[in-house]
Order: sequence, then C-alpha cells, then structure tokens
Amino acid sequence: MVALYNWVKEAQSGYGTEEKVIDTFIPKIKKSLRLTKPDNREDLEQELKLCVIHYVRSYSLDKVPGLVDLNERKDS
Repeated sequence: MVALYNWVKEAQSGYGTEEKVIDTFIPKIKKSLRLTKPDNREDLEQELKLCVIHYVRSYSLDKVPGLVDLNERKDS
C-alpha cells in the first residue's frame, strides 16, 4: 500500500506514474468485467481506467486518515 500511495503522489506531481496505479487495479477491473456482456468489456475497461486516472489526479492525499484517526473512528 505504501507503493500505491507513493505512485499516486508522484502522478499528482506530473511524473506519469498513472500506469503503475492502473496496473495495481487491473486484476479487480478484469474480475469486474466478467460480470458484463463480452461486447461491452473493452469499452468499459477503458472507461474504468479513465476513472482511475481521474481519481488519482483529483484525490486529496492530505485527507488520508492516519492510524490514530482510524482508531478514534472505531471507538466512537
């Protein structure tokens, strides 16, 4: 997970590591595509990859909760 965090951080800085992030999610994307019609899979795969890129670029790493924050949420 640390690598994913670093790749997202680099991608937001313009280093072009979006491909590494997408590669991380490829197994989940492929598995999810099995639930769709074969005719739609290629288009949907491209859309999902675009969504991942969009989220990588727009995700705020400053709002990622730390361990203490998660622990406080669990207790309340």
